[in-house]
Amino acid sequence: MLIIKAKLPTKNLPIRKILSKLFQSFIYHTLDNREHDGYKHANGKVFKAMNFKIAYIEDEIRINYVALNKENEKIIAQKILLEGLKLGEIHIAQTELSLTDRHYKLQSPLRVGGFVCANIKDGTSSKKIYLEPKSHKFQEIVHNNTLEKYEALFNKPYEGELKIKLINQKPRERIFHYSKGAMKAWYGVYEIEANTDMLAMILDTGMGANCMKGLGFLESIKLK
Repeated sequence: MLIIKAKLPTKNLPIRKILSKLFQSFIYHTLDNREHDGYKHANGKVFKAMNFKIAYIEDEIRINYVALNKENEKIIAQKILLEGLKLGEIHIAQTELSLTDRHYKLQSPLRVGGFVCANIKDGTSSKKIYLEPKSHKFQEIVHNNTLEKYEALFNKPYEGELKIKLINQKPRERIFHYSKGAMKAWYGVYEIEANTDMLAMILDTGMGANCMKGLGFLESIKLK
């Protein structure tokens, strides 16, 4: 995982709602077009092989970026070291970077927490209805989505057990912004049983929808 801490010259620039879009654009501009195009499943769905979490606190932007191909994490790190972090018209030269291995002692079951997104379309208006993790439909969508992503990224069916169990869900949702749109997600703690390849993929590419729009990023929680 690449951890980016970028210091801004001032506080509270009016960019909070477009940060995810700006960082996504920086990633796609830096990497090979293959990562922008994504990986298509046989059913037509397209998945991306990376994920990020972004926060803007006072005069600092903090980003955790992960990729299935670890070379992509190094490419992004080198780009920032050489040229700084470019978010649209904002060029941030003062950055602090670190790379860390989240696969160390990876084992099942894995307990993780994060804002995972799943939605369905309203039958009459086609608007998206965002689902709570505790709902059966949410769990069905996320389970199927995870299997499809594995098949798309590895070009083979997943062979092994996959159980994604919700342990806890926060009652209040959080609004995430991407460009001019808004998405809704609830923080949840999940316990995942799967083989090592699947667990690594989930940590490196996120879980659920909108993983390249600032959602789906999961962090390990120690089992008590």
